[in-house]
Amino acid sequence: MRAWISAFAGITALAALAVPAEAAGDPFRELPANVRTFLTAYTAWGEDPRDVDAYLDLFVSDGSARLWDSGLQRPIDTPEGIRAQIEGVNRLVPDYRFVPEEATASPDGKVAFVEARNTGTVNGKAVSFRTTHRLVFGDREPARVQDGRRSWDQVELFEPVADAQHPLPGLFDGIASSPGDPRPGVELPTAVRQQLWQREKSGALVAGNAGTASLSGPGLAAPITGRASLTAYLDRFFGKVSELRLQPGVTVRSGDTTYQEWLGTATAHGGGDARPIPFAVVERTGPQRWSLRFDTLDLVASRETVTVLRERIFG
Repeated sequence: MRAWISAFAGITALAALAVPAEAAGDPFRELPANVRTFLTAYTAWGEDPRDVDAYLDLFVSDGSARLWDSGLQRPIDTPEGIRAQIEGVNRLVPDYRFVPEEATASPDGKVAFVEARNTGTVNGKAVSFRTTHRLVFGDREPARVQDGRRSWDQVELFEPVADAQHPLPGLFDGIASSPGDPRPGVELPTAVRQQLWQREKSGALVAGNAGTASLSGPGLAAPITGRASLTAYLDRFFGKVSELRLQPGVTVRSGDTTYQEWLGTATAHGGGDARPIPFAVVERTGPQRWSLRFDTLDLVASRETVTVLRERIFG
């Protein structure tokens, strides 16, 4: 049943924009040439998501492409697996739509981070959720994807089928903006930031951003501002996870924007049912802006609830 979730990684790990789509002219113009070439092929496929062969052509041709997803123990790493997943998505979500909103690529075109909006209907229920994707392009085929990873909050997909017996409580309900302040952010080396995540140091992580910066993340309908609110947000997160062991993954810097991927494991405490899980966080930092992408499903739901809700969606 997790296979379909993995399939969405296959779709949404394959889209990128250099600038917001509404920008005048060619929206891909600021990306390296190989990424623009890839995007041309992706856009053509996007006009007909049922064209599975065109979708497979977006990946390196030697069969070594890999796709990762939130909560996935192992990647999808065969052409047959990728084909099966996209066919499954077409059956389950015939009205699926993917709207890339913005992206940042490394100057050499090796890596891109993408943020996107996903919508469709699952089991008669409308769903809409945001995703962040890390794409690594092939060395021999630089306009095709070698390795893609999607980070997103699965709660956004499961909410339509939750109920009182199997709830998905809002981890960040009630957190609103607090007064800002003029203090600048304190830039922290990656190794220091890694330790702060692992030691659950909310205040120090927040201090790495300007006092007037906004935070976007799972469970927030709109960005929040104010260091007190940002700290409360991280305190909520750390209250539902322990033994966070993260290693730095891919880093992409372009202008004033930085994406940092963190990969590892954690102990989740959803429903009072502690269990080890794979875990990833993607941070985006930039002037007056901080965003996080991670999965809260196992942080708010018991194993039983997760199992029941998967069955309701996937049968």
